[in-house]
Amino acid sequence: MNTLKEKGSKEKEESTAQLNRILSIFDRLSKGHAITKQSEATNFHVNEKTIQRDIENIRSYLETAKTNYYLEYNRKEKVYKLETDDENYLRNEQILAIVKILIESRAFPKPDMDELIDKLTNLAQPTKQPFIKKIMSNEKYNYVDLQHKQSLFGLLWELAKAIHTKKVINIRYKREFDQQDSERTIKPVGIIFSEYYFYLIAYQSKIELDFPTIYRIDRITACNITSEHFKLPYKDRFEEGEFRKKIQFMYAGELLKVKFRFNGPSPQAVLDRLPNAYKLSEDEKGIVFEAEVFGKGVKMWLLSQGENVEVLEPKELRDDIQLSIKAMLEKYQK
Repeated sequence: MNTLKEKGSKEKEESTAQLNRILSIFDRLSKGHAITKQSEATNFHVNEKTIQRDIENIRSYLETAKTNYYLEYNRKEKVYKLETDDENYLRNEQILAIVKILIESRAFPKPDMDELIDKLTNLAQPTKQPFIKKIMSNEKYNYVDLQHKQSLFGLLWELAKAIHTKKVINIRYKREFDQQDSERTIKPVGIIFSEYYFYLIAYQSKIELDFPTIYRIDRITACNITSEHFKLPYKDRFEEGEFRKKIQFMYAGELLKVKFRFNGPSPQAVLDRLPNAYKLSEDEKGIVFEAEVFGKGVKMWLLSQGENVEVLEPKELRDDIQLSIKAMLEKYQK
């Protein structure tokens, strides 16, 4: 009787030890670590055949559970690794690229940026994380956040909910040179990030305009989502992708067609900056482009191209740029 009891107790201990061993191996594999039969056998004080059975049990589980992972033996390195064919997971090089873009955007104050970078880095394979952290450490240290230094996550989320549910919002808004903020009642339709800042795109609640107003989100000092719903005609529905093609430097205004001649070194840069531009003609003087844009923010980009651009139409914009060039010239002549 005692012999049977001792035998049952021993089998239970062995079963528990096997389970703990398999879970330990699988946990390290799932975190990106590589293992060898020899090192695992030494670690758990068992022979390599026992570790081989553990590996087969893990393989069997992965196949039965129909996961996107599989256990692979790397003959060159002589190690076992957990691999995946699931393209939904971020690869190490993708994480590095995203982190680089985040830092260049300067979109968030330093504490928020550091937190985001750390969380993204932790999504990489553990064996690759030190490499990514080493690359980014200097850039994190020298990161300079924007002057407003505001954490915007909460406000961005509240605005996104108001946009999704089409609810009128009351905001208090303070422009850079205003002495105090003022109240606005608006219909939010979109959020766009451009040139370091997040912007809220909204229509006025009490004034009917053919184009939306643009608010810098870090200048919103208070926000209250009302229970009032709003509707926009289908033809006037806001599409962030289309709006982004037609807006420059987030200057709102009426939609206008701009025609200009470009003779710079990179016509491709024109199409990258103005995605809806198209080529009308080309000769020895350059390429004539036409594009639809909101407002006169495009004027800033056209002036930045210097002698590589000549505005042809509309006449009002051509005359406006001539006046700006004249005023610039006068400053240098003085």
